[in-house]
Amino acid sequence: MGEPPIFVLTDRSSWRDIKAWFLSGNVAGFPVEYSYALSEVPTRRPFGEKFRLHRIKDRPEKKPILYLAGSLDIVRRFAKIPDDMARARCLADPQRFVTVLLPARSLAIALGMSYDGKVAFRIPTDPNLRNFLVYLGEPLSGTSLNRSGLRPLQTIEEIQKSFPGLALVDGGFRPGFPVSPILDLVSFDRKMRRGSWQSVRSSPRSPFHFGHP
Repeated sequence: MGEPPIFVLTDRSSWRDIKAWFLSGNVAGFPVEYSYALSEVPTRRPFGEKFRLHRIKDRPEKKPILYLAGSLDIVRRFAKIPDDMARARCLADPQRFVTVLLPARSLAIALGMSYDGKVAFRIPTDPNLRNFLVYLGEPLSGTSLNRSGLRPLQTIEEIQKSFPGLALVDGGFRPGFPVSPILDLVSFDRKMRRGSWQSVRSSPRSPFHFGHP
């Protein structure tokens, strides 16, 4: 076998190859806002590989995976968007670095993307990342790229040592923090006011607490 490919996200001429890699059902280390993620497109995951990412990073199977999307149109295929526009803005506002829990649609449930009827999505704040995800046209897993319980990996060199053989999309150094707060729009049933999402973030004890483990 040859060396695993290394793509560069800031080089738009490589986007076609990155998209082809993911849509062929492959996994790659992928740079998100402040960290590297272990990424796959769930709709292209090989049959019977529901816990593929958990196995690669030694993550307990009971812990769900969050997903990144470039637009609300992509999210709508997998989750029910609230009618309350204030809630919808929490997901779509490009200034908010927040992961949102939404009621899962049947497709997300069938693909193993949901937990307890909820699916976690984030529309990234970074415009280049968001534009790539629009171009991809599918959700991309955003679980942190690290062995479960250890700190997130910050450079391509660290990733290659810990995950030899993993394809990579180079995004340069990533600090690994901050971690996205979580807004549960399923359990929170009061009408939201602008900025009120901070009062309804998910507890660190929740299975949806997407810290680095």
